[in-house]
Amino acid sequence: MVGIRMAVVLLMGLLWAVPVEAAELTEQPTAQVTKEKVCLMWQQPKPEEQRLTFPGRPAGVNVVSPCWFTIASAKGEVRSIAVADMNYVRAAKKTGMKIWPLVTNSSFDPAVTHALLQNPAGRQRAARELVRLVRLYELDGLNLDFENIGAADRDGLTSFVGELTDALHAASAVVSIDVTAPSDDPQWSLCYDRPALAGKVDYLMLMGYDEHSPGYGAAGSVASLPWVEKGIRDILASGVPADKLVLGMPLYMRLWSEKDGQVKGRTLHMPEADSLWQQKKAPRKWLADIGQYYYSYEEDGTRYRVWQEDARSLALKAAFISRYDLAGAALWKKGVESSDVWPVLAAELENSDK
Repeated sequence: MVGIRMAVVLLMGLLWAVPVEAAELTEQPTAQVTKEKVCLMWQQPKPEEQRLTFPGRPAGVNVVSPCWFTIASAKGEVRSIAVADMNYVRAAKKTGMKIWPLVTNSSFDPAVTHALLQNPAGRQRAARELVRLVRLYELDGLNLDFENIGAADRDGLTSFVGELTDALHAASAVVSIDVTAPSDDPQWSLCYDRPALAGKVDYLMLMGYDEHSPGYGAAGSVASLPWVEKGIRDILASGVPADKLVLGMPLYMRLWSEKDGQVKGRTLHMPEADSLWQQKKAPRKWLADIGQYYYSYEEDGTRYRVWQEDARSLALKAAFISRYDLAGAALWKKGVESSDVWPVLAAELENSDK
């Protein structure tokens, strides 16, 4: 969990002061929870980007979530991660896609989030500003990505999400929130009262990735099949309705290096993983128990390992959507995938709609 998310924290720290660009305020059309399965792709700016370009509509995808906003302070100020752009909105809607921009909590700073949750005026201001942005940019919804929050703030977080949802529903916006699978991690899991949150928002997005992350000591898969299924089963058993649960899946993996007892990992994109495998001429085998290809090689006294995400591994995970009658899929993140994943995912989602 920590690895990819801490990279996001660093990015937000660089870009959160970018001002929200003005747009003409227009009448907001009614946004409704989709009756078809959700297939959402997140889009994150690169460190040098201040504005995202709409990436087009891949097969099967019906919602795009650009990483645009952050609640930047305990006073409830909403600022931009990347400049919100009406041209982006128009381009997305021209393809028939819904747009639910992502909103974070102050670069995942637990102290700032705690102070915000303790400040009724700040909570009210955040709700007002988010409603203003929904109307300003004619958004169909928002995706709340609130993470790294102390377990003691669990009830405060639930109440705040309820306040935001009430305000956003009044503006005809769909509300979703990203959550981890249940675990005993105080910062990344115990802060979520998942059944209570499900009673407030339209969708819970289960972040079914970061099973192994840098800093946790062991190399391994980002999202092995048994681990993902356990997360689904656990969250459903906690009382979250299946028709509100969206399965988040990774379009990335990690290149792990091991030397002298030290384990390090860096994010690896799908095309990079294929190129590396071919370049190193590493033997690769399919691990049926975890639903992934695995390859390894040694270089200059360092052992490198890759548990590979690809169209085949994602198809197996996406099959859980029909098996458990979930609300759909979400993919982190656009721009790191190989092109063959989208038709595979579209076919699985079409099958789950039958």
